[in-house]
Amino acid sequence: MFANGIISDLMQQYRTAKMDYLKALIEKDEQGKIEQLKKIIVLGEQLNKDVTPDKKKLEILEARGNKNPTPPRKLESATPIVQNSKSSSSSSSSNDLYYSIKSVYTSNNTVIVDFNVDINEKDIRFFELNQNPIHKDVFDINGYFKDAGPTKLAINGIDRIAIGQYKPDVLRIVLSDKKNLNTSYTVSKNQIIISVNEASIKKDEDIYTPSKTNNEVSKTNEVPASNENSAGQNIDLENPIRSMETQGDKILVKFNKSYYKRDVQFVRYKNASNYENVFNIKGKYKYTGPTKLTIDGVDKIVVSDSGSNEVKIRIINNYNQKVNYVLNDKELTITTFPKDQGSNKTKDTTNTKPTAIAAPQPRIINKTIVIDPGHGGDDAGAVGPNKRYEKVINLNVSKNLYSILKQRGYKVYLTRSNDTFIKVMNRTVLANEKNADLFISVHTNSVPKEKAHEISGIETFFLSPARNERAKRVAALENKSDIREMSNSSKDVFLESLNRPRITASHKLAIDVQAGILQSTRSKYKDINDSGVREGPFWVLVGAQMPSILVELGYVSHPTESKRLYDKSYQQLLANGIANGVDSYFSKNP
Repeated sequence: MFANGIISDLMQQYRTAKMDYLKALIEKDEQGKIEQLKKIIVLGEQLNKDVTPDKKKLEILEARGNKNPTPPRKLESATPIVQNSKSSSSSSSSNDLYYSIKSVYTSNNTVIVDFNVDINEKDIRFFELNQNPIHKDVFDINGYFKDAGPTKLAINGIDRIAIGQYKPDVLRIVLSDKKNLNTSYTVSKNQIIISVNEASIKKDEDIYTPSKTNNEVSKTNEVPASNENSAGQNIDLENPIRSMETQGDKILVKFNKSYYKRDVQFVRYKNASNYENVFNIKGKYKYTGPTKLTIDGVDKIVVSDSGSNEVKIRIINNYNQKVNYVLNDKELTITTFPKDQGSNKTKDTTNTKPTAIAAPQPRIINKTIVIDPGHGGDDAGAVGPNKRYEKVINLNVSKNLYSILKQRGYKVYLTRSNDTFIKVMNRTVLANEKNADLFISVHTNSVPKEKAHEISGIETFFLSPARNERAKRVAALENKSDIREMSNSSKDVFLESLNRPRITASHKLAIDVQAGILQSTRSKYKDINDSGVREGPFWVLVGAQMPSILVELGYVSHPTESKRLYDKSYQQLLANGIANGVDSYFSKNP
């Protein structure tokens, strides 16, 4: 028997394969139909479904003479490949691979993929992409890794390593650099090791390589490694974070490699009597201890290690200080803004106007996002203990999300900015008018009182017919305000919308956002339940002509979760997690 979590993963992949098969059918993609039918059969058998009709379809298609997929290209292996000796059993590795990847991590110059099942050389495919000036080594690995979204990989000297669930049964790892990397891989029984030849990453203008001669060594001891050293900075030439310093009202953080938005997390919250602006920066910096940062008008700046591979910068003040940041390749600039001068301060009697403090130029991203705070006005949505209203939670989180995305350079719109009601069928009108790239509807879940203490958790939905009772229940709650509009013709529009390629994009967005929210909220609350990514027939998503999702932030009916959902700092964590998910989605789908 499979565990409940595994069954849930299998069901999700089974439904996805069904949708992908329909898409291939519409697009008359013969090879796509064959590939999806094979997945449907493998997954269906594990779920004890009748796959006889699917097998007959597959036989007919293969009889037409469709070619098999191109075999994977292999690199030379440093160690022998171990074949799976149990491949003929009913629980073969090819079947198990749908939920098989245990962990992915880096060690020195290698990326290591651990499996829960036996594998062989057929389970990895390698190819190269030369997108001048960037060279990419791409590894497609058979298997499902549920933590692909929050997992971050880095090797010193390589510009970027991306990881993502490329397909429901294929994990993709991409090593990108301006140099043409020399990579290889080895396959053993339960592990794949991707190795980068040290010679191909060693020499880089931003990575320190000590000389071997005595004369040169003595020179490096006598002369600072850069002009920055002479200014008294602590320069780290070994780790990803190079230096930290303050200049006027700014904190400058420099890196030894290219950094991306997913590598920097920003959250603002009130802690006791103080306000904190917190930056969590991925990577090590060996001088966190001796680094002391000060800015006039800021009560305290604390630099500390946060875990084994993260540095935290806390900007602490007794008032809600405005802070902006800009990330440009190898430098993070954090700008602080002083508190407005009060009327009791001495005034300048001259006619000259005070000089405005110039804010840093915001980073402009050519993407438009429409955020839809669910319910509003007379439609309160779900109601929790002590009259905690869903519509209030949805609006507060949406406003926070609006601010974060604007600060990161996106063009952002809200369907409502106050307590007003908008018909569900009209909420996507703004998104379509603005030619938005994404539509995100924000909601809060609920269950009857008898189950209120039992059910909690965060889940993210994308548009699809509901296949299980849970999705039907949630969709019924969210569709309730406009259920009268669902005529037969409306249902036809709904079903027609499912034929669009955006369903696949919506699924990818849902996976990234769900992972982002979990990572953000679990930084403070370790007991957050992951209710997963699901499909459902949400009326609010039907009219959207772009990838769209509906986020259920938690259960307002649950005694503990409802308190958190009304807490401003938790609302900020939720918004920050959604924003991180959006960043992650666009990093893989530009």
